[in-house]
Amino acid sequence: MKRIVAGIIFAVVVLSVFASLCISNNNTMSSPSAMQSSSTNTQTQSQNQIDVSKLHFYMFGLATCPHCKKMKQLLPEAFGKNSLTYYELQGNDHNSNLFSELYSMLGVTGVPVIGIFYDNRLVAIVEGEIPEPSKNVPIIVETAIKEKGVLFIADKTYLIPLNQIETIKKLENIFMNGEPSEE
Repeated sequence: MKRIVAGIIFAVVVLSVFASLCISNNNTMSSPSAMQSSSTNTQTQSQNQIDVSKLHFYMFGLATCPHCKKMKQLLPEAFGKNSLTYYELQGNDHNSNLFSELYSMLGVTGVPVIGIFYDNRLVAIVEGEIPEPSKNVPIIVETAIKEKGVLFIADKTYLIPLNQIETIKKLENIFMNGEPSEE
């Protein structure tokens, strides 16, 4: 009986922690200079160099998170209805375990966490919202390709160099092996 009660208490604590971790990175894209474009021409050029049909997004989130809801709406609007695979964390042990692996590897604590894939390869991980995705995602992808790594954008922007093959493959597996949710 004590184990059952302890298990229920643990589940409630985990769910409340997940619910409280909902975050927004509205300023994330405006602060790193690598993500800023000096002119509209550069932004247009960036968008023209990236084939948006080769983009796919894998997102861990919570149905109760307003930032997750926003990204679930904006990404398909900007890049096509089949461009997003969403993984609900609440009530899904498999997805929660994968999210725990992301926490162990990267220290992510909030949602949404979005893996951006270009041509079936992980190029960026964003913790929080992506402001103006149709404008900023091509810049993120182009920067990752230019810098030869996977960008990790959270409170700051980090680069995981492409020579970190084992780490990148593990991250790709985490993002590609969740249980998709319709929520």
